[in-house]
Order: sequence, then structure tokens, then C-alpha cells
Amino acid sequence: MAKPKIHELRAALRNDLKLIGSKSRSTLVDDAVRKTFTVRSEGVVMEFAHKQSDSAYWNGVKYYGSGSNSRIRIRRSALPEKAPAA
Repeated sequence: MAKPKIHELRAALRNDLKLIGSKSRSTLVDDAVRKTFTVRSEGVVMEFAHKQSDSAYWNGVKYYGSGSNSRIRIRRSALPEKAPAA
């Protein structure tokens, strides 16, 4: 299995966040310098590293407005298989 590209990971994360009911106001930003995806939604900031240790879950950190944070885990959907080039 080929390693997914960053734009494929961004699309997969956006799709998985929609599946869990994330509001449409949330924005997903690819911070290439820090190598993280940042999601902001209703006063909560979630960060996910570009390199994920577990292929079945998105592992990240959720930051709240008060400065507190907690670790989060969101189940990942399978990436769609690409058709082989003919």
C-alpha cells in the first residue's frame, strides 16, 4: 500500500470530521511548517499531526478556550483505493 499524500490525508480528515457531525463552520488548515492539520470549530481547536501512528484512528489534541487540553481519537475511514493505471 502506498503512503498517502498530504492532500489525500487532508481530504480524508475533512470527510471523517463531517461523519462525526462537525459543524459546517469548522475550518481545516494544513500547517505545512509545523506538519499538522488544525481544525477550529466553535471555540475548540483540534490538532492532528501529518504522520499518524495508528492507521485506524486520527490521534490528536483538543484545546479549549480556557487553556485546557485533552487528547482525542477519531476513527478513520478507509482511503478510497485508486484504480491502477492502464
